[in-house]
Amino acid sequence: MSNKSQVEVESRVIHGAHGVSSEEDHILTGKVLQVGIGSIIIFIVGGIWSWRLQVATTHEFAPEGPAPIPALITPDKDHRTAYEIGIVNQRLFQQDTHAEEKIRSQQEALDKGYAEDRNVVSRTPLNQAMDQVIAQQAAARQKPAAPAPTPESQPTPAPQP
Repeated sequence: MSNKSQVEVESRVIHGAHGVSSEEDHILTGKVLQVGIGSIIIFIVGGIWSWRLQVATTHEFAPEGPAPIPALITPDKDHRTAYEIGIVNQRLFQQDTHAEEKIRSQQEALDKGYAEDRNVVSRTPLNQAMDQVIAQQAAARQKPAAPAPTPESQPTPAPQP
């Protein structure tokens, strides 16, 4: 046990208004600072060690330096890069007009009646086909309805004697 007398130990006990007793808080500032400074030193040493390990590994695997950037990725004189490398789309969404161009060409094919070959019109253009359907429906509505069949009058039977 410690060399403190019973009076010294009891003098540190705080008696609350509701009969609760607790000991006064004592923060060992020196120990807290030692742990904090030790942690910072360990963190710095670990960071320097991992950086040196990365540099050594990079020199081991690429002694000539980093590989050159592929030509498809670097912009050309018009500041354009390749649209797609492999299956990865390289353009920003704001600059990518591929979908709009595809929809525009599909709409043009529908409007002009193109099929697989753009030089051959293989079907009725969409607008013309829609006009034909509308005209057929309008003509069907304007035809007079056939007269309803009238019931034939049946001869009345002669009275029998």
